[in-house]
Amino acid sequence: MNTPTDTVERDYDALLDESLAWAVAAGDIVNFRLLFLPASPFREESPEDASSPKYDYLFTDTEKSPEYREALALVHTPEIRAYVREQLQRKGPPRLPWRLVMALGDNALRLGKYTAAAQAYELLRIRRRIQELALDKADERLKQGDLDAAVRGYSIALGLQYDYGAFPEPLPAVPDYHERAPAMHATYPVTLEQAPAWQEDSALCKAAVHYLLPYTEFSGHFETVEPDTLRAFTAALIRSLDQDWEAFAAAFRAAMKYAAAHEELFNKLNSYSADALDILSEELVAPALLEELRQIPALLAGAPGKNHEWWHYIKVMAYQHPGAALFVSRQRLSAKEEIIIPRVRKDSLLVRELGLTG
Repeated sequence: MNTPTDTVERDYDALLDESLAWAVAAGDIVNFRLLFLPASPFREESPEDASSPKYDYLFTDTEKSPEYREALALVHTPEIRAYVREQLQRKGPPRLPWRLVMALGDNALRLGKYTAAAQAYELLRIRRRIQELALDKADERLKQGDLDAAVRGYSIALGLQYDYGAFPEPLPAVPDYHERAPAMHATYPVTLEQAPAWQEDSALCKAAVHYLLPYTEFSGHFETVEPDTLRAFTAALIRSLDQDWEAFAAAFRAAMKYAAAHEELFNKLNSYSADALDILSEELVAPALLEELRQIPALLAGAPGKNHEWWHYIKVMAYQHPGAALFVSRQRLSAKEEIIIPRVRKDSLLVRELGLTG
């Protein structure tokens, strides 16, 4: 811990307290752990100067927030101050002060920093219990019809999910919608009934919840929910996971109008197998029309370019709009080329609630 004598430096005890308090108040698990690592500028053997500008990110720009003042008061607790300094002098892995870790996790949860909260709670071995409490509360709110609170509860539980198979160490799980979405469309839908969104709303909502909340911890939570409640919840969940859903819905409606104009052609193409299309002498799609139809997946995915594989567009679309993969379907243009198109039931209340039909 370098303390130059030729410059006026702030008291290092105060700097340490302030940086700890800011990490706790901001729910910043990365900076909090950094303060205890061997590379920490607050370790006695460190050559680093914690008051130098390159460490400004460790400190708050304002000391007026009540959360910061509360965290600073906790940091100033005599036993915590002594414990922190003991750990900074300790050789080997530090033992983090549990009360600060707990407060950090709570603040991270309040701020919507769920992966940081998950890491903090996992350090304390209470993450699973906090997740269970969030699920129980969400179940209760859903039964009461409080959709906003229910979605918030399930979103918290989703954010607290952990991947114990991660390498090199367990980490917060991140829903891999961009990987799961292509798997949902692994089988080519020869008939309309095989398209994901061609199911009745009750079945579609269950499939949507399973896709959006894909972990075993969520299994069985929606089996007894009334169909109307589940539909409203599914729509709210899809919107909550996508801050730009309205933009996607507008693009979807435009793509659906264009695809509808060629429904007869799509039905004719689907009446042949891929092998039959390969040897068919008749040209079913004119080259000029082929170029136009390739714009449909680009419109849905919001991705420029063309001649990409169907799964490429689904991956891009699902990464930006997780719920979107539920409402599209693969469509052959030839034996070797497929695109994705909008394909939904016009009588679906879920589709209407999501603004996918105009």
